[in-house]
Amino acid sequence: MMKKRIASLVLGTTLIVGGGQVLAAESEEVVSPDSELYETTRVMEEVEYELTEGTADKALLQDQFANERLIESELALEDGDVEKAEELLEEANESSDQAESYLEEALESEDESAEEVEKTLSESLEERTTKMRTLLEREDLPETAKIGISNALKHVESIVKRAEERLVLETKLASGELTEEEFESEMKGINETFKAEAKKNKAEAKALRKEIKNKRKASVKAVELEESEELADETEEESIELAEEAEERAEEESEEVLEREEEEKEEAEERAEKRAEKAREKALEREEKANEKAEKEREKAKEREEKAEEKRQQELEKAEEMREKELEKAAEREEKAREKAEKRNEKARKRAEEKREDDDEEDVDDLEDEADSEDVEDEQEDEEDED
Repeated sequence: MMKKRIASLVLGTTLIVGGGQVLAAESEEVVSPDSELYETTRVMEEVEYELTEGTADKALLQDQFANERLIESELALEDGDVEKAEELLEEANESSDQAESYLEEALESEDESAEEVEKTLSESLEERTTKMRTLLEREDLPETAKIGISNALKHVESIVKRAEERLVLETKLASGELTEEEFESEMKGINETFKAEAKKNKAEAKALRKEIKNKRKASVKAVELEESEELADETEEESIELAEEAEERAEEESEEVLEREEEEKEEAEERAEKRAEKAREKALEREEKANEKAEKEREKAKEREEKAEEKRQQELEKAEEMREKELEKAAEREEKAREKAEKRNEKARKRAEEKREDDDEEDVDDLEDEADSEDVEDEQEDEEDED
């Protein structure tokens, strides 16, 4: 197991020292330092770190933070914020240190995932080294930023050197040349030397940046003083020539600044156009979905309306049929009533004629009673017909 782990770390450090021949993987998207969401993402990082328990997992998380800080420093440089870029580079170094510390703890505790984590950190360190060397090759990189990146590379070299020294000690420990106490003592000395060198490099880089800034200020003042003395001592013609030269230099510098600003503006416009295009596409998708939904709602409403109209028509037809049936029944009842009335009248006339012939009053009374009885029977028949 010890041999496999040593071989893995040696391979990773060889790739780093060799100048970054392996291409770095594509960086994951991070929030730009000038974004309103940046502080929120940093708070989320702290929460995620607090919730992480295992030393191997913490090593991976700190390595991820180091990668993100490096990407953010690139974004800060693109926005012209050199001071923020330097600050982020220092934070990347600190996260890288913590990742290495957690890895050592995981290896010492014989964590099962420590070997895989060690391999991942070696590859990640290689990618960060390649990115920083690429940054140094940029012509528009300010001197102070170059100092910060150079310091970060020195820091990486120190990490590699410490890893190599650690591998030597581990080999001796595995072969029995060193005891556990001797190994820990040697490692303590290596770590103290590493921290001292890192502190020294950081202080030197800070002092160098300060010196460059002071020289720049002094140079500007010296140039201004020299120009004022020349203007006072030289002739009018020389003064005009100097003014023309200064104007030409100013124009050249102004043109360079304008060109850079134009390039930055075009890049910003391209990014904004891409974002706007995405927003338009999403808006169009939402609009199409809304139109489809509205069309479906209209179709459903139309179907409901057609069904309601069909139901109304059916109800009207049914009511019309019922009305016609009622009218037919009423006409039938009226016809039957007329026929019965005619029959009764006919019977009454016949009886009246018979009674007149007999001139019998008693028979007339009987005839009336009989007619009344027949009227009652006719009414009962009418009621039965109506039922």
